[in-house]
Amino acid sequence: MSRHVESVPPDYFANLYASNPDPWGFATSSYEHEKYEATLASLPRKNYDAALEIGCSIGVLTQRLAQRCTNLLALDVAPSALETARARCAGLTHVRFEQAAIPAQWPAGRFDLIVSSEVLYFLSYDDIAASVALMRAALEPGGHLLLVHWLGETHYPLSGDEAAESVIERGDGWLDVVHQERMPLYRIDVLQARPGSSETR
Repeated sequence: MSRHVESVPPDYFANLYASNPDPWGFATSSYEHEKYEATLASLPRKNYDAALEIGCSIGVLTQRLAQRCTNLLALDVAPSALETARARCAGLTHVRFEQAAIPAQWPAGRFDLIVSSEVLYFLSYDDIAASVALMRAALEPGGHLLLVHWLGETHYPLSGDEAAESVIERGDGWLDVVHQERMPLYRIDVLQARPGSSETR
Protein backbone atom coordinates (compact mmCIF):
# COMPACT_ATOMS: atom_id res chain seq x y z
CA MET A 1 0.00 0.00 0.00
CA SER A 2 1.61 3.26 -1.14
CA ARG A 3 1.42 6.20 1.22
CA HIS A 4 0.60 9.82 0.66
CA VAL A 5 3.82 11.83 0.70
CA GLU A 6 2.26 15.17 1.59
CA SER A 7 -0.53 15.87 4.08
CA VAL A 8 -3.84 14.43 2.96
CA PRO A 9 -5.79 17.27 1.26
CA PRO A 10 -9.25 18.43 2.40
CA ASP A 11 -10.83 17.18 -0.83
CA TYR A 12 -10.01 13.61 0.21
CA PHE A 13 -12.26 13.96 3.25
CA ALA A 14 -15.00 15.83 1.38
CA ASN A 15 -15.18 13.00 -1.15
CA LEU A 16 -15.06 10.38 1.59
CA TYR A 17 -18.06 11.83 3.42
CA ALA A 18 -19.91 12.31 0.13
CA SER A 19 -19.80 8.55 -0.44
CA ASN A 20 -20.44 7.58 3.20
CA PRO A 21 -21.68 9.98 5.90
CA ASP A 22 -19.91 7.92 8.59
CA PRO A 23 -16.92 6.37 6.80
CA TRP A 24 -15.22 5.07 9.94
CA GLY A 25 -18.35 3.92 11.74
CA PHE A 26 -17.93 6.37 14.60
CA ALA A 27 -21.61 6.20 15.50
CA THR A 28 -22.04 2.42 15.21
CA SER A 29 -18.73 0.64 15.82
CA SER A 30 -18.20 -1.19 19.12
CA TYR A 31 -14.46 -0.57 18.64
CA GLU A 32 -15.08 3.18 18.46
CA HIS A 33 -17.36 3.05 21.52
CA GLU A 34 -14.69 1.26 23.58
CA LYS A 35 -12.00 3.61 22.32
CA TYR A 36 -14.05 6.67 23.29
CA GLU A 37 -14.54 5.25 26.78
CA ALA A 38 -10.76 4.79 27.12
CA THR A 39 -10.09 8.22 25.63
CA LEU A 40 -12.31 10.03 28.14
CA ALA A 41 -11.05 7.89 31.02
CA SER A 42 -7.48 8.94 30.21
CA LEU A 43 -8.16 12.64 30.83
CA PRO A 44 -6.40 13.67 34.06
CA ARG A 45 -9.08 16.20 35.04
CA LYS A 46 -12.83 15.91 35.38
CA ASN A 47 -13.41 19.28 33.75
CA TYR A 48 -11.64 21.70 31.44
CA ASP A 49 -12.36 25.39 30.91
CA ALA A 50 -11.49 25.67 27.22
CA ALA A 51 -10.93 22.68 24.95
CA LEU A 52 -10.01 22.31 21.30
CA GLU A 53 -10.89 19.16 19.37
CA ILE A 54 -8.97 18.76 16.12
CA GLY A 55 -10.79 16.67 13.53
CA CYS A 56 -14.20 16.25 15.14
CA SER A 57 -15.76 14.43 12.16
CA ILE A 58 -19.49 13.84 12.77
CA GLY A 59 -19.27 14.84 16.43
CA VAL A 60 -19.64 11.53 18.26
CA LEU A 61 -16.65 12.14 20.53
CA THR A 62 -17.46 15.86 20.58
CA GLN A 63 -20.84 15.19 22.17
CA ARG A 64 -19.25 13.17 24.95
CA LEU A 65 -16.25 15.47 25.39
CA ALA A 66 -18.63 18.41 25.82
CA GLN A 67 -19.75 16.95 29.15
CA ARG A 68 -16.23 17.59 30.48
CA CYS A 69 -15.72 21.12 29.13
CA THR A 70 -17.02 24.59 29.91
CA ASN A 71 -16.23 25.66 26.33
CA LEU A 72 -15.34 23.41 23.41
CA LEU A 73 -14.20 24.39 19.92
CA ALA A 74 -14.36 21.54 17.41
CA LEU A 75 -12.66 21.66 14.00
CA ASP A 76 -12.96 19.62 10.85
CA VAL A 77 -12.13 20.07 7.16
CA ALA A 78 -15.29 18.42 5.76
CA PRO A 79 -18.42 20.62 5.57
CA SER A 80 -20.84 17.68 5.53
CA ALA A 81 -19.21 16.15 8.62
CA LEU A 82 -19.51 19.47 10.42
CA GLU A 83 -23.19 19.72 9.47
CA THR A 84 -23.80 16.31 11.04
CA ALA A 85 -21.73 17.24 14.10
CA ARG A 86 -23.70 20.46 14.63
CA ALA A 87 -26.97 18.53 14.45
CA ARG A 88 -25.68 15.91 16.87
CA CYS A 89 -24.62 18.58 19.36
CA ALA A 90 -27.67 20.80 18.92
CA GLY A 91 -28.57 22.36 22.24
CA LEU A 92 -24.99 22.27 23.53
CA THR A 93 -24.52 26.02 23.46
CA HIS A 94 -20.99 25.82 24.86
CA VAL A 95 -19.78 23.90 21.79
CA ARG A 96 -18.66 25.75 18.64
CA PHE A 97 -17.68 24.30 15.28
CA GLU A 98 -15.33 25.69 12.64
CA GLN A 99 -14.23 24.41 9.25
CA ALA A 100 -10.44 24.46 9.36
CA ALA A 101 -7.42 22.47 8.27
CA ILE A 102 -4.39 22.52 10.53
CA PRO A 103 -1.75 23.83 10.62
CA ALA A 104 -2.67 26.47 8.00
CA GLN A 105 -5.99 27.43 9.64
CA TRP A 106 -5.12 27.18 13.30
CA PRO A 107 -7.80 28.85 15.48
CA ALA A 108 -7.21 31.78 17.77
CA GLY A 109 -7.39 31.32 21.52
CA ARG A 110 -5.79 29.51 24.43
CA PHE A 111 -6.85 26.09 25.66
CA ASP A 112 -6.27 23.90 28.70
CA LEU A 113 -7.10 20.80 26.64
CA ILE A 114 -6.29 19.93 23.02
CA VAL A 115 -7.66 16.65 21.69
CA SER A 116 -6.39 15.06 18.49
CA SER A 117 -8.07 11.69 17.96
CA GLU A 118 -7.19 9.79 14.78
CA VAL A 119 -5.96 12.92 12.99
CA LEU A 120 -2.25 13.61 13.03
CA TYR A 121 -1.17 10.70 10.84
CA PHE A 122 -2.97 12.45 7.99
CA LEU A 123 -0.22 15.11 8.17
CA SER A 124 3.33 15.14 6.87
CA TYR A 125 6.23 15.46 9.31
CA ASP A 126 6.59 19.14 8.33
CA ASP A 127 2.93 19.86 9.09
CA ILE A 128 3.16 18.01 12.40
CA ALA A 129 6.15 20.17 13.30
CA ALA A 130 4.16 23.31 12.43
CA SER A 131 1.14 22.03 14.38
CA VAL A 132 3.19 21.28 17.48
CA ALA A 133 4.63 24.80 17.37
CA LEU A 134 1.09 26.18 17.25
CA MET A 135 0.04 23.89 20.07
CA ARG A 136 2.87 25.27 22.17
CA ALA A 137 1.52 28.79 21.76
CA ALA A 138 -2.10 27.71 22.35
CA LEU A 139 -1.84 25.26 25.25
CA GLU A 140 -2.02 26.75 28.71
CA PRO A 141 0.76 25.82 31.16
CA GLY A 142 -0.41 22.70 32.94
CA GLY A 143 -2.86 21.98 30.12
CA HIS A 144 -3.17 18.59 28.46
CA LEU A 145 -2.64 17.36 24.92
CA LEU A 146 -4.53 14.11 24.27
CA LEU A 147 -3.47 12.01 21.27
CA VAL A 148 -5.23 8.90 19.97
CA HIS A 149 -3.94 6.92 16.99
CA TRP A 150 -5.01 3.76 15.23
CA LEU A 151 -2.09 1.36 14.80
CA GLY A 152 -3.08 -0.48 11.64
CA GLU A 153 -1.54 -0.11 8.20
CA THR A 154 -2.79 2.84 6.15
CA HIS A 155 -1.91 4.87 3.07
CA TYR A 156 -1.66 8.04 5.18
CA PRO A 157 1.67 9.92 5.35
CA LEU A 158 2.53 8.47 8.79
CA SER A 159 1.66 5.48 10.90
CA GLY A 160 -0.03 5.98 14.25
CA ASP A 161 3.23 5.32 16.06
CA GLU A 162 5.19 7.68 13.79
CA ALA A 163 2.69 10.50 14.32
CA ALA A 164 2.55 10.10 18.10
CA GLU A 165 6.29 9.76 18.52
CA SER A 166 6.88 12.78 16.30
CA VAL A 167 4.71 14.92 18.58
CA ILE A 168 6.42 13.57 21.70
CA GLU A 169 9.86 14.23 20.20
CA ARG A 170 8.97 17.76 19.12
CA GLY A 171 7.45 18.45 22.52
CA ASP A 172 10.68 17.57 24.30
CA GLY A 173 11.51 20.37 26.72
CA TRP A 174 7.97 21.68 27.12
CA LEU A 175 5.64 18.67 27.12
CA ASP A 176 5.77 15.82 29.64
CA VAL A 177 4.18 12.45 28.96
CA VAL A 178 1.81 11.82 31.88
CA HIS A 179 -0.14 8.82 30.60
CA GLN A 180 0.27 6.21 27.87
CA GLU A 181 -1.62 3.07 27.04
CA ARG A 182 -1.37 0.73 24.11
CA MET A 183 -4.20 -1.48 22.99
CA PRO A 184 -4.09 -4.00 20.13
CA LEU A 185 -5.55 -1.50 17.65
CA TYR A 186 -4.76 1.95 19.03
CA ARG A 187 -2.59 3.96 21.40
CA ILE A 188 -3.42 6.85 23.72
CA ASP A 189 -0.85 9.44 24.80
CA VAL A 190 -1.55 12.26 27.26
CA LEU A 191 1.02 15.05 27.52
CA GLN A 192 1.10 18.03 29.86
CA ALA A 193 2.52 21.47 29.13
CA ARG A 194 5.17 22.61 31.58
CA PRO A 195 4.98 26.01 33.31
CA GLY A 196 6.21 28.66 30.92
CA SER A 197 5.78 26.29 27.99
CA SER A 198 4.10 28.87 25.74
CA GLU A 199 7.16 31.12 25.86
CA THR A 200 9.24 31.28 22.71
CA ARG A 201 12.54 29.44 22.96
